[in-house]
Formats: sequence, C-alpha cells, structure tokens
Amino acid sequence: MLKKEVRSHLLVTLAWLGLITFLRWSWHWNLIFLWLGGLVGTFLLDIDHLLYTLWIYPHELTSMRVKHLIDKRRFKDTLALLADTHEERFKFSFHTALFQPILYIVCFFVLTSTGSLFGAGLVMAMALHLLKDEVECLFSKEREEYLRKWLFWQVKTEVSFNQQKSFVILMLLVFIGLNLLLI
Repeated sequence: MLKKEVRSHLLVTLAWLGLITFLRWSWHWNLIFLWLGGLVGTFLLDIDHLLYTLWIYPHELTSMRVKHLIDKRRFKDTLALLADTHEERFKFSFHTALFQPILYIVCFFVLTSTGSLFGAGLVMAMALHLLKDEVECLFSKEREEYLRKWLFWQVKTEVSFNQQKSFVILMLLVFIGLNLLLI
C-alpha cells in the first residue's frame, strides 16, 4: 500500500512538473529548484498522519503502535503502518476543505510575491497532493462517505455529493489558474 501511494503521488507530481517545464518553453537550471520544491511538497502534507497519531489522538491503538515503532527506530515499518491504516484516520489538520483555500492563498502569495521557484514548487505540490486525493475519492463511488468524513469533518452542516463535486471542481479550477501564474 505504501509503495502504491508513494508511486501515485510521485507520478502525478512528476507529470505536473514536466508539463509546467514544457509550457515555460525554456529550460534554465533554476527550474531544478521548482522540481526540488515539488518533490518535497508532494509528501509534506503527510505530516498530518504523524500529527494525528503522535499528538492529536495518541490514545488510539494505531497511535500507540506508531509510537512503539518509532521508539524502536523502525521507521520503515512506521511508514508502512501509517499507509496501511490511513483510512482509519479522518480528522486531519491539513487535509480539510477549510485548509485548502488557505493553502491556495499561500500559493498565490508565493507565486506573485516571492519569486522563489523552490517555494512555488513546494506549495503547489502540496495543493496538488490534496487535489489528487480529493479527485481519487470523488471518482470512487464507495468512498463518497469517506471524502465527506475526512475533507468536510469541520463543516457542521451536511455536505451533499453534488456539493462535494462542486467544491473539488472549484479547487481544480483555482489550481489551474494558479499554474498560469507559474508559467
């Protein structure tokens, strides 16, 4: 499960980075920073899993198992356990519908104000990671409820499937618009 998850996120990120590089119509060595930022940002949101297990809900069984593996310095087993049990965790800090617009505001700021290709790659890859997870859940019929649980858990009203689709489509359009600033 871990290899599949890593592979799918890397594949999407590499395709996105390749497309951005191609659309810029010129290759410069400073694009390496965009690629490095993109590779780091791809997995930065997964810190959510560690926050959840180690600090927010340390009393859960999986959290105790993760802590035990970390104490024994079995980091590869820790990552495998987190990947295998990721559907048990719903209330993340960064994988939410309320965090995503904030992330897009940060993306806009980084793209328009800093000029840092590493920073641009980092924040845009984080946004792409979240968007990829949302689209993947949206197209999987049996996971409609799962998307509602992990993405909209902070929203106190019931979010229908059509509202979920509209939100994901809106976020996709905003992401595409932000990419125009990167090109």
